[in-house]
Amino acid sequence: MPVNPQQKGAMVHRHTLYVMLIGVMVAVLVVRLWFLQVVQGDRYRSLAEGNRVREVPLEASRGKILDRNYQMLVGNRWALSIFVLPTEFEKLEDKEAEAARLGAMLGMSGEEIMKKLQGGDVQPHKPVLIKKDVDPEVYFFIQERQADFPWVFPEKMPVREYPEGDESLAAHVLGYLGEISEEQLEALKDKGYKAGDIVGTSGVEAYYEDVLRGVDGKLILEVDARGRPLQELGREERNPGKTLVLTLDKELQRAVEESLRQGMSLARTYLDRERGKNYVAPAGAAVVLDPRTGEILAMASEPTFNLEDFVGGIDEAEWERLNDPRNNYPLNNRAIVGQYPPGSTFKVVTAMAALQEGMVSAFSPFFCGHVFNRGEFAQYPKTCWGTHGSISFMNAIIQSCDVVFYELGYAFYENRNREGWVTRLQDYAMLAGLGKPTGVDLPNEFEGRVPTPQWKWEFNQGNPDYQRWYPGDTVNMAVGQGDILVTPLQLANLYAAIANRGPYFRPHVGKEILTYLGETVETIQPRQIGDITDPNNDLGIHVDKDKLEVVRSALTGVVARGGTAAGAFAGFPIQSIPVAGKTGTAEVQGKQPCAWFACYAPANDPRYVVVVMVEEGGHGGLVAAPIARHILEHIFGVPQGKPEVTVTE
Repeated sequence: MPVNPQQKGAMVHRHTLYVMLIGVMVAVLVVRLWFLQVVQGDRYRSLAEGNRVREVPLEASRGKILDRNYQMLVGNRWALSIFVLPTEFEKLEDKEAEAARLGAMLGMSGEEIMKKLQGGDVQPHKPVLIKKDVDPEVYFFIQERQADFPWVFPEKMPVREYPEGDESLAAHVLGYLGEISEEQLEALKDKGYKAGDIVGTSGVEAYYEDVLRGVDGKLILEVDARGRPLQELGREERNPGKTLVLTLDKELQRAVEESLRQGMSLARTYLDRERGKNYVAPAGAAVVLDPRTGEILAMASEPTFNLEDFVGGIDEAEWERLNDPRNNYPLNNRAIVGQYPPGSTFKVVTAMAALQEGMVSAFSPFFCGHVFNRGEFAQYPKTCWGTHGSISFMNAIIQSCDVVFYELGYAFYENRNREGWVTRLQDYAMLAGLGKPTGVDLPNEFEGRVPTPQWKWEFNQGNPDYQRWYPGDTVNMAVGQGDILVTPLQLANLYAAIANRGPYFRPHVGKEILTYLGETVETIQPRQIGDITDPNNDLGIHVDKDKLEVVRSALTGVVARGGTAAGAFAGFPIQSIPVAGKTGTAEVQGKQPCAWFACYAPANDPRYVVVVMVEEGGHGGLVAAPIARHILEHIFGVPQGKPEVTVTE
């Protein structure tokens, strides 16, 4: 249909308007781009070239640490803090006077401030922390008068916070923070770490550093020629780290620590008759483990320390105190770095080995006349802690008869020339995980020691007279003495294997990782690392389940009438809550004996393994077993009873 002139004119008019509108929009965009790239670009370049832009790092808070019931163990708070910018401080004409002026407000000397700014790790463009937890009145006074203090930067700093009254709870497991070391920096620089960063130094703070560390942000400021802030140009927000949920039970941890402390105090009231003085009991450790999963429910080490002392940097005098040998190294987690002869708690290994190799049966008869003087020991006889007379093998475990186990140790030595028997007893120890790290998710775990003829030869290279392996080496090891060393956690895993009738798991304290909003990122699964009944292991040996049951049965007798822990468990409801365990009293050259007790409960359906060790604490049945009893009382809700004071092995 033909278009009339009026319609045609309207169409042309609309087309013209569209073209003009598009032209205007393009023009606006061009002008805006020109403004940003040329005008503002010149301005920002000018600011940068004139050092008029300052980037201030905004430290992100670390992730929270919770117990298995999501109870707070470690949180964060914002500390009002004062930093100094080294580049701006260097521009001051009278640095000493300005430092003294700031120090007067902060309750510090000018010399203290100068010392902080002259440290070897100071970076020119990174703010240096002068003081945290500043009085709010002082903080806001400086903030409101920033023009008078262009070299000072007040900022809220995220620092660790611990629930009131719990500043020492699980200190060794949780760990503390410190400034990154040169070694750490070398390992972590590819992940964005830099000198002066605060990182986990021990415990889960160190092991789970990647999880707990947040992502720092930064504040971009325009400053004037004197370095005074004029306006905020931009900001990159900081993001907190992830939340770490532990396997620990907070209330059980508290009970274990208190039981250990009380037991050590009680040990100091007992007389060491051999030495004519009381036991010193300077240190100890306790572990509670779920044998079914390897989850560590509690881990205590004494002496301990206050985590709050490390918040914002530890005082030099306090650091020296914590590292003074006279204070028994409170920073050491003795559950994983303490290495001790296990004493008679090791007899379960000798028993399993002897049963499996056909050397004994459950009711094999022995005689204990208090003295062992077979062969080379006629000249230097060894003695038992008691005189047991005629005794079966199972009762030898229950009553911890040393003579019976000396006999077995000597038999292992005499058979050393048989194929595969040079280290036969040692192989059973290693089958149960001794002599190597457990793989726990905590840093600096020690591996203990299972001595062999080869180890002794190499260890004594500088002293040839001690390089030979003697009968006494095997005999001593059979009763957990001599050169064998274990950590409390290793011993807990050994007893977990017995409790589980074979399998044992990697001990762990990490249970779950969450976002800071509480969403699950990862659930840490149990991982089996061994099975003493598995014939297909690398060592080529195993323990038959029926042989293992002999040992398990004997362990239940240890806490019953006639056993070495009977007094410690007097009045405990072992009929409804059966306990299986073993006492140990380990001799240490030049020191008083180390007290041990290892157990699991309920014996018929094990859910808990408890190991207690007290350095120079005396007898295991007298000192360590009562501590374990009190821990079990807490676990099962049993009213606290009073163990009988009886001196046993």
